[in-house]
Order: sequence, then structure tokens, then C-alpha cells
Amino acid sequence: MVAAHNEARRQYGVAPLFWDDGLARDAAVYAQQLARTGRFEHDPQRGRRPPQGENLFMGTRDAYSYSDMIGLLVDERRYYRPGRFPAVSRTGDWSQVAHYTQIIWPASRRVGCATASNRANDYLVCRYLPAGNVVGTVLR
Repeated sequence: MVAAHNEARRQYGVAPLFWDDGLARDAAVYAQQLARTGRFEHDPQRGRRPPQGENLFMGTRDAYSYSDMIGLLVDERRYYRPGRFPAVSRTGDWSQVAHYTQIIWPASRRVGCATASNRANDYLVCRYLPAGNVVGTVLR
């Protein structure tokens, strides 16, 4: 996971991320919650200070390797264009690049990821500090 994140960041031209065990623990707790409930939505992170950036992936159980999971998130770069966030998508829909922009967000320095599964699906949660996708920030 870290190597794939950092390869995307290297190609974009920003500093690498470092693994953070605390973020990985938080990601594991939330991945387990997603698997238990079968819901797929971002963590509202009520009361969490500072807020953590978050990328989520859900796919059919055992159908995707870790490399596939992160690869699908990084592949969003095909729709990316430089600009002031959230106006950073060639399609006009920022959500089509939001995973990628969190991965390459220049201010983010740490990452932690975890997976959990239920009978039907695998869930990947990655957490980032500082959080990315800050409205109004210019990305080159």
C-alpha cells in the first residue's frame, strides 16, 4: 500500500507518505464497522481532531488484490487536471478524482490502511494526515 501510494506521489512530484500505526488502527476499526454493517460510506469522524483524510474501496470478497484495490484508486488520475480543488476533474465531477487527489495531496505526510471482510465484500480503508481534498487549495 505504501509503495503504491508513494509511486503515485513520485510521479506527481511530491514527497512520500510514511506509514502510521495509529492511522492504520483507526482504519481497521472503521473497515470492521463497514464489513459488519454492510454499509459503504465515509466515516463522519464526529469529534475527531484533527480530521483524517479517508479513501474507501469495496469489492467482491477475494476478487481484488491489495494492488488491484489501490490501483483502481490511483487510476483516477486519467480524469485529473490541475486546478483549484474541487475543480480538478476533466469531467467536471470532482468525485471521479477524489481518491487520487487524496493520495497525491502535497500536504499529507502519513498514511495507514486496513481491510476487513464480510461474506460478500472486502473493504479497504486508508486514512491520511494531514487530510487532503481541502476546498480552495490549488493543485498543479
